Amino acid sequence: MRKTILALAVCGVLALALTGCETRSISDSGYRGEYYGRPYGSGENPLYKGELSEMDILGAAPKAEATEENIHKAFESAQMAALKRGDKLMLIQSGAMVPDDAMLEEANHYFAIAPFSGVPPTDKNGLAGSLRLRAAQGGYRFILCYWGVLESAQRDQEGKAVSWVPIVGGLVPDQKQQMRIRLKGLLLDVLTGNWKMYTPESYSDEKYNSSWNREARDQQLVLALKQKGYRALLDAVLTQ
Repeated sequence: MRKTILALAVCGVLALALTGCETRSISDSGYRGEYYGRPYGSGENPLYKGELSEMDILGAAPKAEATEENIHKAFESAQMAALKRGDKLMLIQSGAMVPDDAMLEEANHYFAIAPFSGVPPTDKNGLAGSLRLRAAQGGYRFILCYWGVLESAQRDQEGKAVSWVPIVGGLVPDQKQQMRIRLKGLLLDVLTGNWKMYTPESYSDEKYNSSWNREARDQQLVLALKQKGYRALLDAVLTQ
């Protein structure tokens, strides 16, 4: 009985310490939180309509073509051409009208970039073939589509217990925010349809904040992690 009570007490302390957990797309990464109990930054991007899927980029194989013979042939010919510095690359961030500035800035160091929309269309029929055709018409041999999520948790700090005066208390760091970014990228050879998936190292960071600067601290973490993650993804693509 005493062990049960102790376990419940520990769970209660952990529940109080952990004030929030969330996962958000890199394409809808605005701040979500409260400011003295009122919504402060919705984080909702009005242009965000969801994500593309891998099959939106690769295309679904017709059932008639998914034969054992064709599967073996595809496996034997699954050879990706090497993507090199200076190559022309169609770049798509799933869920975003254009890739993030941090990605564009990093990618432009390595490739000739054509940023394309990653907002999923209402009708996805023929999307994969259309992307390959448009890339070919522009002379782009490769398409890189990438996805990402930001996972975060906030833990109350001791400062919160003494922040009993609202104006003063808002200046006391009373919360530690922990955040992690996880990315994956799909590189598609426009000419052959062959592809390769990349999952670079995940990065995490944390910052202390108060009610006055939660949004600013949150977005600083978002930007710092995106820069690290995008650099790691591009490094992985180049060292294939």
